[in-house]
Amino acid sequence: MNGTLHAGRRPADLALVLPGQTMSADASQGDFDTLFLRHYPRIVDLIGRVVRDQAQAEHLAADVFWKLYRKAPDGRDGRLGGWLYRAALRAALDALKVASRRSRHETAAHAEYARTAAPGDPLEDLLALERQAQVRTVLARMKPKQARLLLLRASGLSYQEVADALGLNARSIGTQLARAEASFDRHYRELHGDRG
Repeated sequence: MNGTLHAGRRPADLALVLPGQTMSADASQGDFDTLFLRHYPRIVDLIGRVVRDQAQAEHLAADVFWKLYRKAPDGRDGRLGGWLYRAALRAALDALKVASRRSRHETAAHAEYARTAAPGDPLEDLLALERQAQVRTVLARMKPKQARLLLLRASGLSYQEVADALGLNARSIGTQLARAEASFDRHYRELHGDRG
């Protein structure tokens, strides 16, 4: 079919073989427009059924078509329609993962805010401030890399997220974290005695 779209064919049967180059170099703008007009409503509908948000579905569908326009699939199986639907489903599922992660972080932040905003015992508040000052003093005496490692992990980041943030190998985070905790304990005892 060499870049030609035929009207009246089902999306699953749409065969458009495009080498792994940009859409504009391999097919005319009219071919892309036809493809877009034929598939866009179905792509939006598919994504919308997953994310349950029309505006987000339209945005994600536009991203899928932008990826297609910039770099078409290699066409090994000759099925561009299938690529579109797989890419749309992948985009929708990725959006769900991001929303789930954001929701967990927002829930945790709200719980922390509620915990810290609640009126407490003045003596407990004073002791908490003193402990915070002690921790800051200890962190300031540690190697900066170890202090950052402890702070990121204490903030709730996973080993992979800590590794990405610090440019480290994720497999070494456990060992480095154990060393950082030992260093923290040693510095804390030197400065403030045993933790109790």
